[in-house]
Amino acid sequence: MKESLVVGVSAWVIQDGNYPNFSRGDRSAFALEFYPQSDLAVSDANGAQAPSFVHLGANLYHCKGRVAYVSSDWWVIDVGVGLYRAQRPPQGAQQGWHFDDEIHIGIDPFFYSQRFSRHHEAPPLIYDWEITKIEIRTAPPETTQGGVVDPDGSGWREIDATNAWQDSGGRAEYVLHCACLSTTPRR
Repeated sequence: MKESLVVGVSAWVIQDGNYPNFSRGDRSAFALEFYPQSDLAVSDANGAQAPSFVHLGANLYHCKGRVAYVSSDWWVIDVGVGLYRAQRPPQGAQQGWHFDDEIHIGIDPFFYSQRFSRHHEAPPLIYDWEITKIEIRTAPPETTQGGVVDPDGSGWREIDATNAWQDSGGRAEYVLHCACLSTTPRR
């Protein structure tokens, strides 16, 4: 697994009580959810590819990987770290299928930690992280279908800590630069 990731978190995730405000230097444990730019195309025809991800900006990555787990209403991909999607998997998707696409990565709002992780067959996805840098969106976000923030729509400014109830009138979007502290995930 890579040593660090840049992941998104919306103020509402903190406001809901799922996490406290984050500060640079904090250590936290969480799973990661992925949001495809469009429908993620998975196929059994791509052949085996080494999982990988390349940071494109904000919390957007170009990823290659495989489908690691499929359920009726959620699924997991492996890009060197396990990421889940709280949505029905693509039609016919099966474990072991491959993909090569762009995705956004964000902190688990609660779907994995409070629901999916309780399934006995669910793969472990919670890693330990250290927050090394925090940035806040500095202009009104433009959104695409599904509410994913357009990474080219505005700028970012570094801050020492989130203040989810005050920043941007309580509607802030943040990116956390995270160093992974664990090599093996847990539930």
